[in-house]
Amino acid sequence: QAEPGLPNAGLYADHNIRTIGVASLIREGGLVGAINVYSFGQPRVFGDDELSLLQGLADQATQAIVNARLFEEARRRLDHVQALRDIDMAITASLDLRVTFNVILDRVLAQLGIDAAALLLLDLHTQTLEYATGRGFHTAALQHSRLRLGEGNAGRAALERRIVRIPDLTETPSGLTRAPLLAGEAFVAYFAVPLLAKGEVKGVLEIFHRAPLDPDQEWLDFLEALAVQAAIAIDSA
Repeated sequence: QAEPGLPNAGLYADHNIRTIGVASLIREGGLVGAINVYSFGQPRVFGDDELSLLQGLADQATQAIVNARLFEEARRRLDHVQALRDIDMAITASLDLRVTFNVILDRVLAQLGIDAAALLLLDLHTQTLEYATGRGFHTAALQHSRLRLGEGNAGRAALERRIVRIPDLTETPSGLTRAPLLAGEAFVAYFAVPLLAKGEVKGVLEIFHRAPLDPDQEWLDFLEALAVQAAIAIDSA
């Protein structure tokens, strides 16, 4: 019988649930999930055979879930390798940066699952970052961008030679001053990645997303790998 302080007690009462059996899905000491079974109407006691069957089903479900996750991880890593290979082939086949940039931005959006991205190139003579190309924007917000080193988020990423991450752009409006139209894009998350080749800054890759973004280390590593490829393309051209 569900006591008043029990989680979901109200839900159990609404559906006349009287007995619950739970089998945990455990893999290498970590909790993967759980299988719950319920009886309605009258209380009952699950027998040993029933509990053994439930645990056996839980073990099979655990293995299926783990296998599916391993398959997904392998597929994702293969996609990442293929994306980097596509960029490398574009660099080798053409010295036209526009062609290579198109390939890079296509792979950035597809593999990182983000909404928009832009590439800014560093003019060595003026020491300014200038917009080169972009993907996923609804407006021309960034197309006339010119940033001095250290100016704005992208300028800071280039000057400090590190990734600048803004989890919520609405809380840092100063980062949007160079392009007021960005407010209309409704971006939430932002990354600026310096493009470094042979120890020199070649530009900045900017990442925009219209929802919160909390990437894992694999995502961040792949972002840096894409930035390296973009820097190589610029340096080669």
